Amino acid sequence: MLKFALALGIVFEWLTGPAVNSLPSFAYEALHALCATLFAWMVLECGRVLFLGAMSLEDRPAGARRAGERR
Repeated sequence: MLKFALALGIVFEWLTGPAVNSLPSFAYEALHALCATLFAWMVLECGRVLFLGAMSLEDRPAGARRAGERR
């Protein structure tokens, strides 16, 4: 997921257009790209956790679970 987050962070910086005119502004934009990458990574990991959580739910009806039926 980190490689996708890195790509999304770079795309975000391309779209917002970094304004690098001096060394301090370069450091600020590098930090800005790092924060965008970390945010994209958090969003992707949250989506993965939600998907895996939904896939782990029982797909049998509640009545069949209570009656003790097995597949």
